[in-house]
Amino acid sequence: MPHLRPWFALVLLALLASCQSQPGNGKRSTYGDRPGPQGFKTVIVDAGHGGKDSGARARGLVEKQLALDVAKRLRSELWPGFKVVLMRESDRFVELDSRVSIANRYPDAILVSIHFNYGSRRRAGPETYYWRSDSYALAKRVQRNLSAVAPYESGNAGLVRRRLRLTRNPSIPCILVECGYLTHASEARLVATSSYREKLADAIAKAIRDQSTYGDAGMGPIPRPIYAPPSRAGDARG
Repeated sequence: MPHLRPWFALVLLALLASCQSQPGNGKRSTYGDRPGPQGFKTVIVDAGHGGKDSGARARGLVEKQLALDVAKRLRSELWPGFKVVLMRESDRFVELDSRVSIANRYPDAILVSIHFNYGSRRRAGPETYYWRSDSYALAKRVQRNLSAVAPYESGNAGLVRRRLRLTRNPSIPCILVECGYLTHASEARLVATSSYREKLADAIAKAIRDQSTYGDAGMGPIPRPIYAPPSRAGDARG
């Protein structure tokens, strides 16, 4: 910058450095040890299970089918404000490590994996899992919104920090959402209705839009990063 005054050149260089350090600029992070994303326009939606892997089965409901239905509804809720990439659009099986690899093709995106839960007949309500520090605010927004629409919550874990392959291994902000318990009679009856699944998709979409608009603002202290190795098959869930 030979023709710029020295002070102006220094200010310009500082601004450029600041822009490069902000999340949402196409940079990956191995450990997620950074603020949460803001201003992103790409959302990868992963419908859990699929094909030979049915996921949970209870009360006549099949997790892989419900997850795909909510994933497609979420895509509709986010369009046209966001580019939405569905990990699968039909009943096919995708390996977990392949899902991570696909997510990593989009460095300026977030990943939301959709699931339904199985457990004690008394347990009900949504749970949202995260591991990376840059995923905490998004997970908290999703859990808060889902809790607002879920009429049954009993014994559910709520917001959980857990090292899973889809919460630890991607190099972008990533969360896993358990939308409810198929083993709880009343919750299962709700999940079986398209109107309730639409409410679930709408709640998640609102959280994503708020995260893109506000970043971590209003979500309280961000937890410290944990520099753990990638999750592997057979790891303890915890």
